Formats: sequence, structure tokens, C-alpha cells
Amino acid sequence: MRKMRYIFSKLIIKLFGDVQFFPAPMFCLFWGDTHYQVKGGEVREVLNMLEVGDILVCRFDRYVSSWFIPAFWTHVALYVGDDKVVHAMTKGVVEDDVLTFMRTDYVAVLRLPVDDHLKDRSVELVREFIGKDYDFLFETTDDERVYCSELVKRGYPGVLDDLGSEAIPPDRFFEIEGVKVVHDSREWRKNHER
Repeated sequence: MRKMRYIFSKLIIKLFGDVQFFPAPMFCLFWGDTHYQVKGGEVREVLNMLEVGDILVCRFDRYVSSWFIPAFWTHVALYVGDDKVVHAMTKGVVEDDVLTFMRTDYVAVLRLPVDDHLKDRSVELVREFIGKDYDFLFETTDDERVYCSELVKRGYPGVLDDLGSEAIPPDRFFEIEGVKVVHDSREWRKNHER
């Protein structure tokens, strides 16, 4: 039964993960990448502030899969340096270019109050998951499959344990004691888009 639930969840999430909804001027559904609100100026600002071990969260407004995530933020990754992030996507855990990750509608950068040694260790830990499958059931107890929030949590054992063992929506990273929000698209737009 668990295997059937996994297969069904995988099919649904993969199907709706590439569907975007545009309600106006008329109801439209599109598959694939078509439009993102994060633009060049904001990307440059984020690139200039990133530090190894930073947590990046993002949101896609028009992807139908975002409707099923009970939070504003829909995806999370760990910045590992050299303009790279490690994150869990439907195709599995990958190391990706940070510019690819920032093709999104909103992005935020969170910095934990930890020393450089712990940040470097977090990079090592998440890289150990590269190539693992995505966890379509969002179970934090399965070592063979991980979803995005679980991957980042596993990068900081002992630091992010308060996030719990249930499915972790990306918004929970903003609630971590001492976390510093060094960038948030919502605030950035208030100051730069007039």
C-alpha cells in the first residue's frame, strides 16, 4: 500500500509541478518555465550577500504545485559556495547553479547564528544526499529519500531539530531562533520597485 501511495504521489506532484495557472485575461494553463518576478537587479544583490551555509527559500506564484504547500514559501535549498546550491527536487537531490534556483517569483536568504565550521559541515552533509530520490510522501524518517526542507534540516543536525519530525513547510525556517533574514523579495520590492 505504501508503494502505491508513493507512486501516486509522485505522479501527481510531477504532473502539477510543471503546470502554471494564469487567471487573466482568460483562464490559461501552461507547462514549463514561462515567467518569473525575480529580475536581474535583485539577483545581483542576492549574489553579493550570499555566504556558505545560507538557506535560500523561494516561491513560485503560478505553479499549481504551490497550491498544495500550506505556506507562502514553496521551496528551500542550501547555498554551498561557488554559486551553487544543493536542493531536493522531483528528479532527486542535485547541486544546481544558484542562478537557476533564483528563476522564481520570490526569494529570501536566511542566515543561521552558527560558526563557519558548522556551516562548512552543513555543506558536507547535504552533499552526501546528492543523487538520492525525492520523498514524495514527505516523511522525515526515510534516509533513502528526502524532500527540500528535510534536506536542509539534515544539513544542520542539532541546530534545526526544533523543526520537528513531521512534514516541514519552508516557512518554518523563518521561525528558527536567532535566524537573520538578510534578503526577502517582498521587502526588496517595496524599496526598489516604485
